[in-house]
Amino acid sequence: MKNISLTKRLIAAVVVSQLLLATALVVVASFYCFHQLQSAFDVNLEGRALSVAALIHYPDDGGAGFLFDAAKIPPAHHEIHKDIYLVKSDRGDFVRHAGEADPHLFDAMPAKGQYWDFDQQGEPYRAIILRDVPVLDKERNAPHPLPKLTVMYAAPTMDISQRIRELAEWIALASILLVAPSLLLTIGSIRRTLVPLNSLADEAQSISVDNWQFRPSEEAKAARELQPLIDAIDTVLAGLQRSFKRQREFVGDAAHELKTSFTILKSSWQSLQNQPRTAEEYRLGLTEMSEDGERLEQLLNRMLLLARAEQSAADGIHRDLDVIDLVATCEMAIARIRKVADEREIEVELVTSDQVSVRADPADLELLWLNFLENSVQASFAGSKVKVVVTQEGSFATVLVSDEGSGITKSDLPHIFERFRRGDPSRSRTTGGFGLGLAIANSIVEAYKGTLRADSTLGQGTKMWVCLPVESACLEMEDEDLEVRLPASSSAH
Repeated sequence: MKNISLTKRLIAAVVVSQLLLATALVVVASFYCFHQLQSAFDVNLEGRALSVAALIHYPDDGGAGFLFDAAKIPPAHHEIHKDIYLVKSDRGDFVRHAGEADPHLFDAMPAKGQYWDFDQQGEPYRAIILRDVPVLDKERNAPHPLPKLTVMYAAPTMDISQRIRELAEWIALASILLVAPSLLLTIGSIRRTLVPLNSLADEAQSISVDNWQFRPSEEAKAARELQPLIDAIDTVLAGLQRSFKRQREFVGDAAHELKTSFTILKSSWQSLQNQPRTAEEYRLGLTEMSEDGERLEQLLNRMLLLARAEQSAADGIHRDLDVIDLVATCEMAIARIRKVADEREIEVELVTSDQVSVRADPADLELLWLNFLENSVQASFAGSKVKVVVTQEGSFATVLVSDEGSGITKSDLPHIFERFRRGDPSRSRTTGGFGLGLAIANSIVEAYKGTLRADSTLGQGTKMWVCLPVESACLEMEDEDLEVRLPASSSAH
């Protein structure tokens, strides 16, 4: 797509608007002047027509008929194109006319109306027609009823057209002289006004993975219209910087975990090669190496799960998922953790009232609850209880997983959903886990447009709340921006 210059578009818009304004001014002024000139022309025509009518009089000797003094007709408007007039009596006994080149001109004269526009020898004329005009000469012996006159007087209108053209030219010239400086000032103002935007674009172009500094100019900060853009750039930049930082940390942590697991595996292999050993020692050594290999395999699987979950959270769930029972996924997760819980003498209890339907992949939700349960069982004391409570409120279902374990410190609580984050700082094989479970859980919840929150008290236990949208044949989703009320706690994100 061709690049579009905003500066040029604004300048073009200003130029076009100014030209339209000047054109409108010329048209309106010309129309007004034409109306005024034509009104004055009509008044003049009426005066000349009455002057012609005044030249008709009765004979002084009392004879019949009328006399007409044509020598006293007012001079014509134009030297070449003469005025035209017609005077006739309603009795048909008197007709005088002059100036017409076409003998049939008066045949086209309208029977009604006061004004008549016509062409004579290619020139425009305008006529006034006065009907039922009385004879101004008052003769005592005039026969009754008194005759009425029809007077038509026409003059060429070329002078009006010429004056209008000249006036339009002067107005257009004056408009150009006035608009030109205005355009220059406006163009300069537009260029100066867009300087902060250009500087903002230059500053944004300098951002890279090596330079996260975004310093808009003071002019850009002072522009109220640019403030939302500056805030948006700051927000996006901060998010990108956090993502790059998390990515670097992930690569470093993943490399550390892989190196540690591989070092342990390599150390076990080298220890078997250092000196001759018995068959039992080789068997024990190989068993330990197999366990180390399984741990390495689990780490790789967890990393793959995390990558897929984060990709789903970023892209959203696009799969055609079935409506499943949320409680059933909790039961499956509890069944998988039951053996480990029994070995540690920990009771796992499920509390729910009704069936809750959600549109999801049961494997995703089962993995979600299993991650919470593994952490709760790992942190709980012998004889304690882990509870899973499923409730539904409106268009959302809430799953609460709580334990009575060692809890999490306040300083660690905001970071528990970060990758490779573990409460136990040691990375020995005896602690178990890789610090990826809660990160995977967080990404799964985000992929399903849910909410994940945590609360913990050191020495008293931890609570995890997951809120997911439900789906039922009898329940329609309410407002998408419905605010879910959860207990006051530390937010995971």
